[in-house]
Formats: sequence, structure tokens, C-alpha cells
Amino acid sequence: MSHILFVGIDVSSKNNVVCCLPEGDSAKPLSRFTVSNDEPGVLTLHERILALMQKHNLSSIRFGLEATGCYSSHLARYLESVLSFSPCEHSVYVFNPSLIKVFKKSHFLDAPKNDRVDAWFIAAKLRSGHLPRAFTWSESLAALQRLCRTRFHVTQCLTRETNFLLTNLFLKFSSYSAGPFGKKTSATSLAVMEHFASVENIIDMSVDDLVAFVARCGKNRFENPQDVAQALQKAARSSYRLPKAMADAVNLAMASNIRIIRSLQEQAKSLQKAIEEHLATIPQTLTSVPGIGPIFAAGILSEIGDIQRFPNQMALAKYAGLAWTESQSGDFKGVESRLIKSGNRYLKYYFTEAAKSVQVHDTVFAQYFSLKAAEPAKYAEKRALALTARKLVRLVDYLLRTNRLYEPREVIRQHG
Repeated sequence: MSHILFVGIDVSSKNNVVCCLPEGDSAKPLSRFTVSNDEPGVLTLHERILALMQKHNLSSIRFGLEATGCYSSHLARYLESVLSFSPCEHSVYVFNPSLIKVFKKSHFLDAPKNDRVDAWFIAAKLRSGHLPRAFTWSESLAALQRLCRTRFHVTQCLTRETNFLLTNLFLKFSSYSAGPFGKKTSATSLAVMEHFASVENIIDMSVDDLVAFVARCGKNRFENPQDVAQALQKAARSSYRLPKAMADAVNLAMASNIRIIRSLQEQAKSLQKAIEEHLATIPQTLTSVPGIGPIFAAGILSEIGDIQRFPNQMALAKYAGLAWTESQSGDFKGVESRLIKSGNRYLKYYFTEAAKSVQVHDTVFAQYFSLKAAEPAKYAEKRALALTARKLVRLVDYLLRTNRLYEPREVIRQHG
């Protein structure tokens, strides 16, 4: 007598196609139906599953669906924590679509691609075993993840706009990079780009007036504004000159860029403040690591979620895309290996950027990075950074599982 119902759900923006399989080897579904991907639809799904459980005297339910971003998030949350299937036990599993694709090919090379077939294979995967850890939903981490991903999107847009601005800047002021501003998108730098229509205007302006302009835009933060003004005029004298029609077009393009950049900078600041406030409500010890601030800690925490869903630090590294391919057959073993292409791109970004910061602020990681960078290898710096990020994965895994503060190796040895 069967006791478990395996429910595969193929999710789309409008509909959820459902296939229910019994235990055993039977390929015939107990039920197939389609519901809308909204709250009335999931309530209908709930009613039909309960009726099916009662009809066949089943005691446990396993739901399976592919991770399809925003389209599957509501359904997974409702099934896991909003809807009640008592007295039946139930669990929800969210699969990487690549796993379902490989599972499908391993059974039928020429299986058709449609929603009904996909739902059947999701249910079959549930029935076959070797499942990931059951899906759990945390409101605080889900909210933090949304904030972190939005900030990531804003910073990516800011980088693209900045790069485009710099291409126009070279046309207008070709020697600007030799000028006094290290950060080209600082408030004073943007004011210079916006205020002066051409390099001639900078050259013709008196040094005293230019010093006053720099001091005013820099809010008197420059130690020697006269040096800044002179460096600016020197760079202007060595720059190419543009004809008027071209100069007008470049100025208009740059003005548009600058408005967008300022808006994105404001949004990034607003999101950073919200992330820091939200992180303060979540117990964590990642910020005890030198070089990991609130943004890196929030990004890593929100993408990992519950650390217990990973059996060990190797599984976490693979999820973060910080594992290496292996090529071995018989007596042959490949010498060179590359990072895997799968994994969570957001988590990989946060681990890599955090590794850059940690190796600057922490002596243990600094020594490790220097050691790896000195090894004779292709792309030594990139390789060293990837290995440092992989080392950071082990540390983060340990801190999250033990909820302990970070202690450098030297301190641990002294107390040992």
C-alpha cells in the first residue's frame, strides 16, 4: 500500500501544471491538472491535493518544482509555510532546472518538451530519491536577499554608466586621467565635467577663480585646492580640442550620463542604509572577520540562507561556484582545471569581493594570497584570488555552523 504522494509542478508566469505520481514504478499519474499561478490557483491546488490524499489513503506529500526565480517563489512559500496539509506530513523541494534536464535526458533522449512532460519528470525525480535538503523559507533572509540583489543591480548599472561616461570624457578632455581626481565620479569631478563646456574654459579661467570653484565643490575638503586647480589646467592644456558641433553632442551625452550616475549613487546609498539596518536584526558573526563589512556579510548570509541545507563546506563551495572541474580517465589526470560554470552568481560575487577585502585587512589571508600569487601559474593573481575566496568559504561555513566570532590562526594557536 502506497503512503507517499509525489507532486511535480511545472511553473510558468501564468499557470502551474501539476502531475501526481504514487510510490512504486507506475508511470501512470494518479492525477493531472493545471491551476493558475496566483493565490486562487494555489488554494485550488491545496484542495485537490487534500482530496487526492483522502481518496487514496496517503499519509505524506512531497512537492517538487524548479527554481524559476520570482515565478516559483510565491508557490514554494505557500506550500512550505502558509498552507496546512495536516494530518499529512509534507515537504517541498526546489530543484535546479539543470538537474531536471539531466534527469530527463538520462531516461529519454528524445523526450518531448512541454509542461505536462516536465511536471511528470519533476515528480519522477522526487520519487527516485537523492533529493536536496527540503526548502525552508525565512522572511528576514528573503527580504535581505531582495535588498542585496537590488543593490547589486544598481552597482552594475552604475559601473556601466561610469564606463560610458569615461568614453565621452576622453573625447571632451583626453588628459583628464592625468588630472587631480583619482575617482572620476566624485562630486567635485562630476561638477568639473558638468560646469565647463570645453577644456578652453578651464585654461582661460584664472587660477584664483578655479581654486574657489574647486574649494566650493569639494566643500573645503582638499588640503591644497591650488594644486588641484593647477593640475586641472595642466591636463586641460595637453588635451585634444573638439570642433563645436562635436563638443555640443558630447556635452549633452555627458550631462545625461551624469544625471543617471547621481541618481544611481543616491539609490545605492539608500539601499546600503536599508541593508545595514536589516542586518542588525539578524544574529551573525561574519562581521567579526576583518574586511567583511555589513554589505558583504548581508550578501553572503542572504544567498546562503540556512547553512544546514549544505552537508559540508565543499557543498557550499560548489553552490558558490568556487569548485574546480576534474579531468581524469585511467592513468591520465588533467594538470589544468577551471572553475565550474554553475553556481550562484551572486554568492560567487560576494565571496570574491570579500576575499579581496579580507586579504588586505587580515594577516592570515594576506599571507595565503601572497603565497598563491607567487606560485608560477597562468593568471596568478586571478588564481590566487579564487583560492583565497575558496579559503574564505571554509571560514564562513565554520562561523555560521558554530556561531563563533572569528579568531586569527595566531590567536587560536596561542590559546591552544
